[in-house]
Amino acid sequence: MNRKIFLSVSAALTGLILYSSCTKIDTTDLGNELIPAVDNVKTFETVLDVQTDNFLYDDSTKITSNLLHALGIIADDPEFGGTEANIYSNFSPGTAATNPFGSVTDSVIIDSVVLSLAYGGYYGDSNTVQHLEVYEIDPAPGNFIDSTYYIHTPDFKVLPSLLGSRDVLFTTLNDSVLYRNGKDTIRTISEMRIKLDTAFARKFVNYDTAVQYKTDSAFRTYFKGLAIKATSAGAVKNGLAYFNLTSTSNTKLTFYTRVTNDGKIDTTTATFAYNSNNQANLVKHTPAHAYQQYLTNGTPNDDKVYIQSTPGSYATIKIPGIDTFAQVNRVIHRAELIIEQVPSIQDNIYTPPALLFLDAVTNVGDSIVTIRNDFTYDNQGGYDISTFGGNYTSGKYVFTLSRYLQSVVTKKQAFYRTMRIYAPVMTDPYIQDTYGVSRASQYQVGVNTTVANGRVVVGGGSHPNQKMRIRIIYSKI
Repeated sequence: MNRKIFLSVSAALTGLILYSSCTKIDTTDLGNELIPAVDNVKTFETVLDVQTDNFLYDDSTKITSNLLHALGIIADDPEFGGTEANIYSNFSPGTAATNPFGSVTDSVIIDSVVLSLAYGGYYGDSNTVQHLEVYEIDPAPGNFIDSTYYIHTPDFKVLPSLLGSRDVLFTTLNDSVLYRNGKDTIRTISEMRIKLDTAFARKFVNYDTAVQYKTDSAFRTYFKGLAIKATSAGAVKNGLAYFNLTSTSNTKLTFYTRVTNDGKIDTTTATFAYNSNNQANLVKHTPAHAYQQYLTNGTPNDDKVYIQSTPGSYATIKIPGIDTFAQVNRVIHRAELIIEQVPSIQDNIYTPPALLFLDAVTNVGDSIVTIRNDFTYDNQGGYDISTFGGNYTSGKYVFTLSRYLQSVVTKKQAFYRTMRIYAPVMTDPYIQDTYGVSRASQYQVGVNTTVANGRVVVGGGSHPNQKMRIRIIYSKI
């Protein structure tokens, strides 16, 4: 993490209260049932200024097999810069000690071999045209041996021969596809197909059941899998496509063959399915333009915040006026962090992340923890977005801080001097209590559903019109 996150809060307690007003309580302002709705209770509203700063996020996300994998190039987002995403995946026959091409391999003729990937959506310009190339992953020892890899892992070694390529128009990826399978005509939908070199396929026919096909792990020693890469030759490089590797119907490596049996020629197929023992989705952002400038401007209170989804960025949030506010005991009916989107170039194409996440740095600066009391788990292994907030609605993101700030005011528990907002695919929540910091769950919690899907520019703490802020509705005790 960038050392700037640990800078102490400025001694100046400026900007505590922008305005206050007195009114009869509105029951819609009651935060998370902290107190019941009653008449004749005088409520006040105050807004606390915040200070915001932009940082790159040191992301350790692994895109597991159950998540959609990104593929493509965004050559130049005019606000954020470039993005590149490639897929590495293993395919295997699935049955040990058996040659999938039959016992009489000398008579096998390979008509074609096709790599299929199940399409699952896109991000960016739907008119994107990407040039995709397929290579065999180098079977050298130590290369591509794990089930999942960090998204920032360096590219894996591949063999130099190009196996196949295709120019793909995104708007056609969810169309139905018609092709021949022997004597049958097959129609599928949302399946991207790339024809590969039949010479490459010949070795699979010649593999031995006592060696290469002996076990699944033995097979993966000789064939590590395929790399599917987007290249600079694409005509329109303005988006990413997403693919489902676990689709049993549309993700596969299919060999279309003819075999002579008893003097008769039969058409047949051999199918290698995706193998979750080896896969990776490597995604790289290259910051540029205003985004890069805000990352490096050295300003402690940026007027704009640039949030790019995993692997991307985060912003720190500090509340100078919280010390003074916490000195007076009061009942907080509603407290919320308000984050407003500001216009950015091509934000109609590169749309905002569906969700942001909010957490905090412990005051000693050694751990990242969830927001006390307001972050709560649901009963599906995730967290309660409906109460905590963070979803994009009508041009803004709003987080609930009612219970957290009540604990600061009433129980005099420690307040977080630095909070963070970002747009992860997964996060690893930790909680802080009187016993210290502990992991909140044995599993990571999902936030956004796809990697590199979303970017947004929002008003920072010093924005002239749409500043980020803490809004508090309270009554005096």
